[in-house]
Amino acid sequence: MRFRNGLFSAWLTAILLLCSLSPVAASPNNENFPNDLDVPEGFKVLKEYDVTNENNKVDTKVEGNSLIADDGININSMNNSQSKIPSEEVNYEILTNETYKYRDLENIETGEKVTQFKTNMVVNADPFTWTGTNKNDANTVKLTITLYYHSQTKDRFIYNGIDKAYYRYDKGANWNINNALPYGTNSCQLSQIGPGIDTKAKKQISDCSQIPGSIDFGKTFLAVAPSSWIDVLDGGLGTEVGIKVNTNFINQSTAKFFNYGWELKLRGQSPI
Repeated sequence: MRFRNGLFSAWLTAILLLCSLSPVAASPNNENFPNDLDVPEGFKVLKEYDVTNENNKVDTKVEGNSLIADDGININSMNNSQSKIPSEEVNYEILTNETYKYRDLENIETGEKVTQFKTNMVVNADPFTWTGTNKNDANTVKLTITLYYHSQTKDRFIYNGIDKAYYRYDKGANWNINNALPYGTNSCQLSQIGPGIDTKAKKQISDCSQIPGSIDFGKTFLAVAPSSWIDVLDGGLGTEVGIKVNTNFINQSTAKFFNYGWELKLRGQSPI
């Protein structure tokens, strides 16, 4: 969590040293990502919310979208041999998109109030490999993203900032080690763009890509935003707060690959 007063720099630096942007664990399918239990330095907890209680669910503008070829992340960086391999048609289905109020904090020195949120998104990709257009969970590849972000208010305006995100790919029962493998490049990118709480325009982007070959089914990855980032205006012109990930998988049984690109972001007004 980053605020204009910089009280979180030491805390997040320690987190980054411990966790970095590498895999935090090899997790079995359907395992929940860990909760953020650390209280940032200089703050105290005013209230904890049960993120399994429907009463704590909030309406939010966090959107999940498929990445397209001209998005510019990873797809254009495929190597020559990969670009010659035919691709599968992929259909996406959002299974879960829920945001919960997670915690209220107070700055011990200034009395500033901050609210933390947790968004869970689960989306299935079905390359129609096994059963044509008859969808079956056993044939899908599932992507789970958990995004932690916070909001604070200044001069009656709300500003948002990323804390961290977890993501993981899981495969259905029909995908075995012999016919579905990560292939080629992968990408991960955090972004926090828009009018800053310091009144200056911000374009804050962090590369959280994994080492080629490290992406695998059932592995959970952690991405943490830099501590220097400045919160940006909620609903502002060109505001963008969130994560996008992109990975290619090859289906050896059909000699085709399919691209799994997805983003989970809060967006403001379009600049166009």
